[in-house]
Amino acid sequence: MYKQFSRRRCSWNTVVVAAVLVPLASLAHHSVPVNFDMQSDIEVTGKITRTKWVNPHSQLTLDVVSDTGEAETWLVEMNALNTIRRLGKRLGWSTDNFVVGEKITVGGWKGRHERSVYFRRATLASGRKIIWESRLDPDLTKLE
Repeated sequence: MYKQFSRRRCSWNTVVVAAVLVPLASLAHHSVPVNFDMQSDIEVTGKITRTKWVNPHSQLTLDVVSDTGEAETWLVEMNALNTIRRLGKRLGWSTDNFVVGEKITVGGWKGRHERSVYFRRATLASGRKIIWESRLDPDLTKLE
């Protein structure tokens, strides 16, 4: 009887621990509206210094010359790599379009943290314009 009680107790403890940890894990994935002001659109021009194509959020790092002439590092946050691959294919672009060392202008929502922006569109060094569609931007569905 003790072993049977012990198994039930173990199972119950597992359920309780899972019920506590699963919601905490979901908080670790940050929300776009929490980190970016969806009412504030900005543009930043700089040289791509790093690309990071990962889940849950891909990133570009840009070297930007500020209005005062000082060098600044900006973080451009993007969707997950799997989303970029899927929608990028439909929109006619890929991660290969973002080349380290090339100049780019990125437009999007201003970050709530200094020098950050959420990617919504870009003009590449070649002049090609890319517009991003996401579940937050259902109207952004094409390349310009």
